[in-house]
Amino acid sequence: MQGYCGRIAIIDLTNRRVDYSGLPESVLRSFIGGRGLGAAILSRHDGPSEPLAPESPLCVLVGPMTGTDFPLSNRLVFVFRSPQTRTLAWANTGGYIAAELKSGGLDGIVVLGRAETPVYLHVHGASLTIRCARSLWGKGAMETTEALQAMHQKARVLAIGPAGEELVPIATVINDKGRASGVRNGVGAVWGSKTLKAIVVDDQPGRRACVTDPVAYKAFLREVTGKIRASGVIDSKTGTMAVHGTAIALEALGRHGALPTRNHTLTTHPRYAEMGGRALTEKVLVDRVTCTRCPVRCRRVTASEGRFKFHVEGPDYAQLCAFGPNCDLVDVEAVSYMNYLCYDLGLDPIEMGNAIAMLAEATERGFATNGVAWGDAERFAALIRQAGTQRGEWSRLGLGAAGAASSLGIDPLAMSVKGISIQNVDPRAEPAWGLLSATESLGAAAHVWTYGDLVYAMKDVGVKPIVTPESTPGEIAGHVKVKQDLVAALDAMTVCAFSSYAVSTEDYAAALGFVTHTSWSADELLAAGERIFELERQYNADCGTGAESDTLPERFLREPVPTGPHAGKVCDLAPMLDAYYRLRGWPQGKIAADRQPPRDAIATIL
Repeated sequence: MQGYCGRIAIIDLTNRRVDYSGLPESVLRSFIGGRGLGAAILSRHDGPSEPLAPESPLCVLVGPMTGTDFPLSNRLVFVFRSPQTRTLAWANTGGYIAAELKSGGLDGIVVLGRAETPVYLHVHGASLTIRCARSLWGKGAMETTEALQAMHQKARVLAIGPAGEELVPIATVINDKGRASGVRNGVGAVWGSKTLKAIVVDDQPGRRACVTDPVAYKAFLREVTGKIRASGVIDSKTGTMAVHGTAIALEALGRHGALPTRNHTLTTHPRYAEMGGRALTEKVLVDRVTCTRCPVRCRRVTASEGRFKFHVEGPDYAQLCAFGPNCDLVDVEAVSYMNYLCYDLGLDPIEMGNAIAMLAEATERGFATNGVAWGDAERFAALIRQAGTQRGEWSRLGLGAAGAASSLGIDPLAMSVKGISIQNVDPRAEPAWGLLSATESLGAAAHVWTYGDLVYAMKDVGVKPIVTPESTPGEIAGHVKVKQDLVAALDAMTVCAFSSYAVSTEDYAAALGFVTHTSWSADELLAAGERIFELERQYNADCGTGAESDTLPERFLREPVPTGPHAGKVCDLAPMLDAYYRLRGWPQGKIAADRQPPRDAIATIL
């Protein structure tokens, strides 16, 4: 099938062996690539095995759109079983490395086994070499990247820090010293369990996709580019996200009283304007950066030589929210520094911030001694170091909010679903966010800009919401289902979901058809997304995570919002969940036998 290199590298680190495999066309038609292909590989190979067991696969994948001229087609997807949630999980990262991997001639890498000594993988063209990383073990992710880029000129680098080496459940992977805002669920610990320090991908000459009708495709691209330029959200010159980054969402949620504040005890913060995108722009922004084939430039680079010294990509909205209002830290310079510390240690900054918020509430209520006060930036930095190095009294924060709360016997203080903390939005103010967070396959790790049209407050930043305060449970369920299916398909194509603020489902289907030389309708694309989503659901059920986990913390279900425009509200999840199960065709939340994933196609993979 066109659109693919037809080559996957299979790495056995235990035996230091590199093999290559093709991909059956039936698998590609069913699951497309990226996230979908990864779900199929795990379902075929994993068993379920323990997340950090040598035989547990780590998939690093691109998709058919990677390396094409289609706008925002730049995602690299990790697929793995999470040590934090024990579910199948995926993590997206942007930048340039996906295009380099595809240009070299690979559709992805599957890593199995465990090396006896630290290693890194060096991808040069369509080949891969296992190299010694003893000298890098123990170094921060930033220093590791710099060292490898000095050895491999113009290369792109994925690396873990000390947190991954220590198998910290909230460890992440850093992409060219940044771009880890969506890389959650403990993928860095999976790397560490395999004694894998980094992946280096050499700079490659671009390779152009062979499309079915070049003239029609060129006209189609002009049309799509015109839609992006007309978007009030992602136009590079005037779009709200483009101009002020994803952090602009904080101001919309602050105005509408949907902002996670003080570990979600509140939904409003009186100083929210001092923590959002405009404040970031005014105080610490030094540059805007982008990813392959992306005109938006939503990524921020921040720096300071003041109270805190740093130069780093980010923070984006989710990190600002976690360390800012949720920890009551009204200081964008300090929050940017927290983000820098997390990146160098290789920690998920979103989970780290939310874990500190949990501890701050526990300290305030007398459940923890020698904990932390709200807004104490210096103490926050010390706690981050303890979690990342696993040295110190509060190293347990590296378990994440849920794990740390459980170790203290205060589980209700963790605002987590399936073991990972909810980010971005309070479900009592935005019920669709509650249903989405309860039903996502990987736990409550959805990004507000990926699903921004499910959040009514986002209308203040140019998003056109598909839900309103008057939406019924059935209407909300329908919108959540369709959006989940679309995002699964985009993750499989490896197209950034931010493009959906201008690009239609019909456009995505047409683009996939041009590149793969096969016919795709919008309905067929959504059906593929649904197939991927249900495969993940079945995998989780096989691992022991079923419908009982489709819930929210008691705070959202039973504790009314105390103040603000949503005072008195709780998230009424049950009627939305019932309607959602009916729409999915899942009796009592279980996939019916006649809807089971196509095992015959999966059985042929790798």
